[in-house]
Amino acid sequence: MMRSPPPETEADIPGGLPAALAASGVVGAWVHEIWTDRLVVSAPVARALGWSPDAGVRGVPLARFLSRIHDEDRARVDNALQAAIARGGAFAVAFRTRGPRRLDLRGRIEPDAAGNPARARGLVLDLSEDRADGPRDQHAVNRMAEHAIALRGLADALARPGLSRLLDRLMVEIGHELARHLRDSPDGQRH
Repeated sequence: MMRSPPPETEADIPGGLPAALAASGVVGAWVHEIWTDRLVVSAPVARALGWSPDAGVRGVPLARFLSRIHDEDRARVDNALQAAIARGGAFAVAFRTRGPRRLDLRGRIEPDAAGNPARARGLVLDLSEDRADGPRDQHAVNRMAEHAIALRGLADALARPGLSRLLDRLMVEIGHELARHLRDSPDGQRH
């Protein structure tokens, strides 16, 4: 059997970048001008948030974006965005919309010439089909696991072994709870 040579450029890949992005769950792009508080999103992202495409192109304040996030996720997303702006660099935060979607906002904070945060830009991925919403308590356990992992990383960065040990014990308990949910899941699905 004769094999084709591997693609050398993006143009050599069937469907190219647009097909790869769609297959990866990318909904669209966004840019947030931090100092003017103007968030501009592509038409598919606007629709995913329940806005008209025109509103997305014109731009909206960050508060309007946050208002489209599920009540239980809103403060966490706001805190993650503010922390990313303060430290700069890359970030990712997943959340539920007020509708049936689960989205992942990924991007990078870009500094101005003086090194101050000026703009954030990135992509929005749709995670809706990747993660079936199980029972409410399963969602809570999943969120606890995400937070515990993040806390463990912060404790390591502080070089505080006592905190790290406490978080390790917490993560073991959360792991037991996750295992219980997998074992007790009536449909056998792993959420």
